[in-house]
Amino acid sequence: MFLKRLDIIGFKSFADRIGVDFVPGVTAVVGPNGSGKSNITDAIRWVLGEQSAKSLRGSKMEDIIFGGSDTRKPLNFAEVTLTLDNQDQGLSLDYNEVSVTRRVTRSGESEFLINKQQCRLKDIIDLFMDSGLGREAFSIISQGKVEEILNSKAEERRTIFDEAAGVLKYKHRKKKAEVKLFETQDNLNRVNDILHELENQVEPLKIQASMAKDFLEKKEELEKFEVSLTVYEIEDLHQKWEDLSKQLKVHQEDELKISSELQVKEAKIVEKRDQIAAFDESITDLQNVLLHATEELEKLEGRKEVLKERKKNASQNKEQLQTNITELTDKISQLKRNRDSFSKTVEDLGKQVNLLQVQLKEKQAKMQLFNENIEEKIENLKSEYIEILNDQAGAKNELKYIEQQLEQQERKSSRLDVENDKFIEERLIANGKKSEIQSSLNEIQQKIEDQVGAYREKQRKLETSKNNYQKQEKTLYQAYQILQQAQSRKVMLEEMEEDYSGFFQGVKEVLKARGKNLKGIEGAVAELVTVPKEYETALETAFGGALQHIVVDNEPNARSAIQYLKQNSFGRATFLPLSVIKGRALSSVQLASIQNHPSFIGTAVSLVKFDPRFAEVMSSLLGNVVITRDLKGANELAKILQYRCRMVT
Repeated sequence: MFLKRLDIIGFKSFADRIGVDFVPGVTAVVGPNGSGKSNITDAIRWVLGEQSAKSLRGSKMEDIIFGGSDTRKPLNFAEVTLTLDNQDQGLSLDYNEVSVTRRVTRSGESEFLINKQQCRLKDIIDLFMDSGLGREAFSIISQGKVEEILNSKAEERRTIFDEAAGVLKYKHRKKKAEVKLFETQDNLNRVNDILHELENQVEPLKIQASMAKDFLEKKEELEKFEVSLTVYEIEDLHQKWEDLSKQLKVHQEDELKISSELQVKEAKIVEKRDQIAAFDESITDLQNVLLHATEELEKLEGRKEVLKERKKNASQNKEQLQTNITELTDKISQLKRNRDSFSKTVEDLGKQVNLLQVQLKEKQAKMQLFNENIEEKIENLKSEYIEILNDQAGAKNELKYIEQQLEQQERKSSRLDVENDKFIEERLIANGKKSEIQSSLNEIQQKIEDQVGAYREKQRKLETSKNNYQKQEKTLYQAYQILQQAQSRKVMLEEMEEDYSGFFQGVKEVLKARGKNLKGIEGAVAELVTVPKEYETALETAFGGALQHIVVDNEPNARSAIQYLKQNSFGRATFLPLSVIKGRALSSVQLASIQNHPSFIGTAVSLVKFDPRFAEVMSSLLGNVVITRDLKGANELAKILQYRCRMVT
């Protein structure tokens, strides 16, 4: 083995790539202090696997990367490649030339290569161990190293001889083997401790394993029960779908009836509305007539009151006039008497005048002497006579005036009596008309109230019909939606049923192939049994994975089915041949001991329905399973049966 070449770039002071060739003989690198001579040896130590930055005269590994100068930028990586001549096979590699490369970046990432192939640092250290070029070997002796060797302890000095003798590698291997043996011994001790612990857990684990097996069986039974449940739900939903279809038809017929009735009622409502409109018009006309009659009645009442006042005044005037007439009659009688008296007086006075005239003529002559006194008497008598004539004329005029007033009062009283009789007759006629109009109005109002009541009743019935129609329509739409969902679910369940969804792959393939490639396949247990709804959970638990067991008529057909699964790699399935399966059942003594217990419901096989041909299969699966009401009762029944049967709550 011979050191052939050293290539450096970015390592410490080597900013540019340099190559140092080593030729046979002595190769010396000389230069002043600080020229970088020691950097060459540091590069060799570093590429051989040195991990201590302090040994490379740095504080951290990034310090070996060229950090830049006044004229040069710093580099981001350092790389050193050491090339060795391996013609003598000093290194355990089948190459005549071996190159070792080490690269580091400022981010801290390192890379190692042997002949440009990535490797580990451990590979490089193992490669150079006992070759004299290890990182701890004394093939590189720097300043102070000789003194360190001389002052080292015997154990440390022994390492140098071991390295020179070529046994260091084996000692390292021995040390590693001892460490591994020690670690192995610790591991064995730990394993023994674990085994000791596990030995205590074996029994519980057996129980858990048994429980796990039971769980798997129960899981299989659960899947079978789920299939049975799905089939039951399909049948139930199909039945519900048929019921809903019937209800839908009934609702559609009811809808047609209600629509026709609604149309008839709407036509009646329109007719009633027309009648109400006609009644409204009649009411309006009658109200107008009533208003006119009321106005006329008010006028007549006013006239009546006026006439009453007039009649009252007339009565008062009549009484006054009667009084006046009486007084005037009395006065007339008095005046007549006075007139008669005056007439008599006038006659007497006339006679006296005549007598006086005669006496005047006779005595005129005699009384000439007394002419002045006689003339005065004459004048006085004339004055009295004139006053009497005036009084007589005034009495005549007053009598005439009284007679005229009396005639006028009599004519006025007659006219007022006639008008009063007329007004009384008109009032009677108006009262009759008012009574007739009021009765007609009452009848019309009663008819209107009846029509309004009937209209409101029709309106209420219409609202009720509308509400019922809306409810039924809503129910119909809900039924449509439920029907659509049921149809979708039915299609999905039919597809699942056709595809045997929920079954294991092997079971599914056998069921698909029955009647085609396989014969004698009766079906899965889940298809052959009907479970009451109230016991679904318990019986599903009781069946467990047996729900997906396949019932066949005989053993040859079962073997053919198994061969079919193997040939096509379809998985596994459990077959129950009817020709060999024998049922199990509780003895009469066992049944007698538990059947009166309050928690006892029945044996599982007695609670399911199936074809009598499969009685042995069902009793084999469920014959020793007892269904109980609760856990406490299950414990008591299990104790009575000495824990020889399965209890399912």
